[in-house]
Amino acid sequence: MGSLFSNIQNTILLESKIHLFYSLFLGCLITIIIVLCISSSLYLRCILERFIRIQIRKRLMDRTLKSPNKDAFILYYRNSLCCFQKINDELLGKILQNNHSCAFFLDRSISFLSSHRPSSSSSIDRGYGSIDDFREKVPLTTYDDYRSYIDRMIHNGEQHLLSSDKTIYFAVTSGTTGKSKILPVTKSMYRKTITLANLTLSLIWRSLPSSSYPFPDQQSFILYIGKKANMFSKSQDGIPIGPISQLMSAVSPIPGLKFIISLINIIPFDLIESIPHFETSTYVQLVFALTIPNIYVYSVTFASGFIHSIKLIEHYYEEMCRCISSANFDHSSLVRDNVHDLKVRLRLNQTLKKVALEYGGLSYRIARAEHIHNECMKKDVPGILSRLWPSLIYASTATGSTFAMYKKEVEFYCGKQLPIVNLGFYASSEGFFGCLASISTDEYFLLPNIAFYEFIKEDDIHQAGIVYIDKSFCILVRKKFFENTTHGVKY
Repeated sequence: MGSLFSNIQNTILLESKIHLFYSLFLGCLITIIIVLCISSSLYLRCILERFIRIQIRKRLMDRTLKSPNKDAFILYYRNSLCCFQKINDELLGKILQNNHSCAFFLDRSISFLSSHRPSSSSSIDRGYGSIDDFREKVPLTTYDDYRSYIDRMIHNGEQHLLSSDKTIYFAVTSGTTGKSKILPVTKSMYRKTITLANLTLSLIWRSLPSSSYPFPDQQSFILYIGKKANMFSKSQDGIPIGPISQLMSAVSPIPGLKFIISLINIIPFDLIESIPHFETSTYVQLVFALTIPNIYVYSVTFASGFIHSIKLIEHYYEEMCRCISSANFDHSSLVRDNVHDLKVRLRLNQTLKKVALEYGGLSYRIARAEHIHNECMKKDVPGILSRLWPSLIYASTATGSTFAMYKKEVEFYCGKQLPIVNLGFYASSEGFFGCLASISTDEYFLLPNIAFYEFIKEDDIHQAGIVYIDKSFCILVRKKFFENTTHGVKY
C-alpha cells in the first residue's frame, strides 16, 4: 500500500513539474510578445523573434521528430496500415453512424452498419449486416448526386445536408479533369491534415541520416498562397469559398496556428495575405528566402510551380539582389506594379531589413546579394538550389503521376547531391488520401482512417463486380459526406 501511495505521489509531482514548466514557458512567451509589441529597436525585435522561433522549433517539432518513442509514422504503420481493412471498415461504420440522419442519407434511405448502430435510431431499422450488404444496397454516385445539396448549402445557408459536422469552407476544385466543382470542408477534416503533416515529416526525417537533421536556427522555405479573409466569396451563411490551397487564409479552426506559422516562417503570414497577386507574392517570398543563408528545405507543392519559382529567380535575380542589398522592394518591378498600398511596401522593407539583421546587417546584405548574383550568372550549371543555399538538406515537390514529366528539370535545378522528396501526402480538394511510402519513391500508402475505399476493375467503373488483383483499378472513395466517389487514381 505504501508503495502505491509513493507511486501516486511521484506521478503527481511529475505532472506538477510538467505543468509548471509549460506555465513558465507560456508566461515567458507572452512577456516576450509584449516586449516585441512595444520595442522600437529593430535589433532587439530581431533577437527576440529568433529566440521565440528556435524555442517553438525545439518544443513543437524537434521533440516529436527526434524522439524514437514518438515516431508518428511507426505508430501509424503499426496501428493503421498493418490492419488496413479493419480500420477502413470501422471508418465506414462511423461515417454512417454519424451522418445517417443527414438529408442526403435520408433521401436515399441510406442506413448504418449494425455494428455501429446509433442510439437515436428507430428499432425498425436494423442497418446493414455487413460491408458487402452496404455495397449491394448503396449504389456508387457521382458529383451530380450531390450538386443540388451543395447548392442549397451555398445559396440557402442550409447545414447538415451531407455531414453532421460543421462545414467551415467550400473548396473549389482546379477543374483539371473537367468543370470545377465545389466541395464542403469540415472542421474534423482540417484537423486530420495537421496530423497527416506530422506523419509525413516523421517519415521523411527517419529516412534521412540523423546527422543531417537541421539545427534549431535553420529555417525552411515553403511557398504559401494566401489572401485577406475579406476577399473570399461567401455562402449565404458566411462560409468562405475558394481554392483548397487558400483554406488557412479563410478559416482558422486550430487556435493560434497562423500565429505560430508567422513566427517560424521566413515572412509573416499576414504579409503574404496582403499580396494577393500570385506572381508578386511568390517573388516576395523568394527574396526573403534568398536573404536567409541557412535554409534547410525548399518546398513548392507541384513540380510545375517548383520550376516556375526557380525561373522567377533566374529572370529577376538582378532586381532581387538590389532589393536584398538595399532592403528595399522599390527595386522590384513586380512590387511596384502590383503592391499599391504604401503601408504594405513599407512593412515589406522593414521586415526584410530585420530578417537580414540576424545575419549581419548592411555588410551581410551586400555580400549575400553578390553571392546570389554570381551563382545566377552561371546559366547552364546544374544545382542552382544547392549553390544558393549550401545548407539545403532536401527539396520537396510533387514529382509523380502527371508531374513526372517535370522530374528531369527539377533534378537539374537541384543537382546530383540534393535529395528530391516527393510531396509528403496525396491531396486534393476532394480529400487527403495518401501518405508518402518512402522518400525514394513516388508511391503513396492509402490512409484507411481518412476515407472508405472500394476497388473495381477500371473497365467496370459504373458497375459493381469482383475485384481482380492483377488488373488496373480505379479507387472509388466514399468520403465522410460522400462528396466524391470516382477518384481517378490507378493502382
